[in-house]
Amino acid sequence: METWSLLRRSAALAALTLAACVSAPQRWGEWVDPTLGPNSGILRGGKVLIACDTFDLLMRQPCQDDLARALAARGVNPVMAPVATTLNARESEAQLATSATAVGADTVFVLSLSPAAMSTGSGMSVGIGGSSWGRSSGFGIGLSAPVGGGWGSTGFSATGRVTDVRNGRMVWSTTFVASPSSDIGGQVRELTRNVLDSAQAAGLL
Repeated sequence: METWSLLRRSAALAALTLAACVSAPQRWGEWVDPTLGPNSGILRGGKVLIACDTFDLLMRQPCQDDLARALAARGVNPVMAPVATTLNARESEAQLATSATAVGADTVFVLSLSPAAMSTGSGMSVGIGGSSWGRSSGFGIGLSAPVGGGWGSTGFSATGRVTDVRNGRMVWSTTFVASPSSDIGGQVRELTRNVLDSAQAAGLL
């Protein structure tokens, strides 16, 4: 009986994961520093240093261009991080804080993009982290469903985070995951919009 119950719960979770794969980007979580307050407007008024942390360097500049335009459209004064900034290193936060101070920015907004879902000819694999269910390896929570042959499109996760340079504290973060798509540019723009909508709802904008 317990085994059957576990199987039913696993099947339900798998169905929910598949549903997320074919819908609009799904929010996987959000955190707001409780000392920030509900309507802090921390991204309004002053300069905001922006940066994109991408697994592919070719994606970084287009991502930052889109992020800058999207923030400016919401009344934010974005300043791009120097191209030489190495965001994949552990010291990235210190680098960004130094760059922010140099341009007179009080906050840093980072958008991190990484592969999170893949649709393949031999199956569908969804995962974030380091393990998976099924025959395809994932990144943490995973699912696979064999359907055909060849490699398909990839879905990305986008994590936005805001750091208050004045005290060095991260004050907000959220993550969205998109369905697999071959339109990477459109996918990144949609993820960016979702992340900024979340920041606005949290009172940062």
